[in-house]
Amino acid sequence: MKVEEMLKIVSEEIASMISTKTIIGEHITIEGRTIIPVTEITVGFGSGGGEGRNRDGNEGTGVGGGAGASVRPIAFLVVSKEDVQLLTIKGKGVISQLTEVIPEIMEKYRSTKEESKKEEFSETGKPQGPQGTPGR
Repeated sequence: MKVEEMLKIVSEEIASMISTKTIIGEHITIEGRTIIPVTEITVGFGSGGGEGRNRDGNEGTGVGGGAGASVRPIAFLVVSKEDVQLLTIKGKGVISQLTEVIPEIMEKYRSTKEESKKEEFSETGKPQGPQGTPGR
């Protein structure tokens, strides 16, 4: 195998590993917010080869190559009806950023749940228990 062939194979393999799904991860939806992970990919590769004759006059060739990749999360996109936030992991820690967002999500969840209960009450005129049965 010639050096050019090996370089082509290595670069094709690296290209097949990297896609938009690798950089922009699978989203999850929590309480009306879509959370999308964003990652950083670092790739390095090298190869080399040569050909020649040994002391006995026999010809030979040799090639070698290697590659490495690093994938690490760098941010999260949080998309809601009101806005889009980018929570970066560098600088201010993502944990502290998420702790700022989680109480807001929980408050929206509580208010949505309360509104749902109010609607049930206004429809029947009576408080509703589990599975629509009248409450006490």
